[in-house]
Amino acid sequence: MSAQPLYVHRETIWFDELDMVGVMHNARYAIHVERAMTAWYHSLADVDPSDGLNVVKQYDIEFIQPFTLERGDLVVEVSLERRGRTSAVFSFRCLSYPKGEDGPEVLHARGIRAIVKVSPGDLRPSPWSEKFLAVVDG
Repeated sequence: MSAQPLYVHRETIWFDELDMVGVMHNARYAIHVERAMTAWYHSLADVDPSDGLNVVKQYDIEFIQPFTLERGDLVVEVSLERRGRTSAVFSFRCLSYPKGEDGPEVLHARGIRAIVKVSPGDLRPSPWSEKFLAVVDG
């Protein structure tokens, strides 16, 4: 995974996201990663709106340590691993800092999310815009 995240997203975890054992339900991680990806895209200035038209090709997650902090913050770090002409592979890490920002991080999950940009209507693979490439390629 990349050394410096492309985007860092923070959300509070509420009681209704925990299962009866007191652990955040596994399906909730995908929702928080999706929210982080959406927030990252919406933070980009002056990109072609068509770059937001994409479908998920692959989603893989490894659960490391359960998240058990009701009203705790889950931090999702997103990094770009590689980009193709019509696709991109992002890695993510889901973390918490139960002893504060200066304390040790706890890794709860990590994985990848691969997307393919598609054209409207026929949903065929479509190349990224020059503006998007300038942002992600730096």
